[in-house]
Amino acid sequence: MNRVITLLSTVLLFSSLFSYSQCCSTGSPVGATVYVGVLAKNSLRFVAYYRNSFSNTYYQGNSKTDENVPLKFSYYNFSGIAFGYGITKRLTVEVDFGYFFNKTQEFKPKIAGTDTIEIKETGYGFTDGGVNLKYGIYIKPSRQIEFTAGAGFRYPFTTKPQEINYVQLSRDVQPSTNAWAVNCMLFFNKGWPSVGIRLFTLNRFEYNFPDALKYQYGCVLLNSVFFSKKIIPYFFAIVQVRGEWRSHDNDFNGIYENGSSVRPNSGNYLLILSPQLSYSIAGKWNVSVLYDIPVYKYYNGKQLTPKYSFAVSVSHDFDLSRKKPKADIETLPK
Repeated sequence: MNRVITLLSTVLLFSSLFSYSQCCSTGSPVGATVYVGVLAKNSLRFVAYYRNSFSNTYYQGNSKTDENVPLKFSYYNFSGIAFGYGITKRLTVEVDFGYFFNKTQEFKPKIAGTDTIEIKETGYGFTDGGVNLKYGIYIKPSRQIEFTAGAGFRYPFTTKPQEINYVQLSRDVQPSTNAWAVNCMLFFNKGWPSVGIRLFTLNRFEYNFPDALKYQYGCVLLNSVFFSKKIIPYFFAIVQVRGEWRSHDNDFNGIYENGSSVRPNSGNYLLILSPQLSYSIAGKWNVSVLYDIPVYKYYNGKQLTPKYSFAVSVSHDFDLSRKKPKADIETLPK
């Protein structure tokens, strides 16, 4: 049961990862370095997942707005792969990377003479990679309690913004931040096996450095609480309540009012409900689906917000420890 719940939480945490564009603010999978607690020594975890998100509603503050909005809608299709390895029983290392098949925004049509002009912009490619280390500060398997701390960094595969036909794409459809970032996290887990219930909490902070064009994405603070319940053998339901806070972005080229570096239409606070169902095939391969439901939104300035976002994942743990050889049965001479 421990393995299944761990994998369920892994998937849910993927849904909590941070975005760097106003069109993909909920659950944008820029990376996947947030697993749950530590793995057993010499255990390898593999996770592959797909996420889709669609946005078509503008918010200003905590209210919808249709006044002078440029975009008709935006959406993306993303897939990621992550690995975790238990170096010791308390220390785990994690790496990940992902790929945007498309990150698209379509502008509202413009009328030129008798013609209607449709404008669409699409980026694609690898997003930032990630490396994390986690240490189990307090682990009591007999009481099903774990308290883990971690830290890591994200790195860009390229520091150059994407161009198509020699034209640089807008920042909101770039597949990568093109910049480095550092993060830290705290994780707590408590289980009650007699009733098949577990409680998880996750707190994570991420700081982004400026890119080569002197643009810096805002800091991100994530707080999540998870409740899991065993329905039948190998089948679990999980509900996540997640709060996401993002500070303003900064453009140090001073292009905003009075030469300010603060990008007005950036930063937000979101409260998200994320239900999930997960099934463990023969207790080995785990398949999960989840759906993000924004409960409360507050956006600085005017920003496009998600209508829906869902993800599907598959995961598996491999035991790479050396097996003890079976003792040979010797026949004693008579």
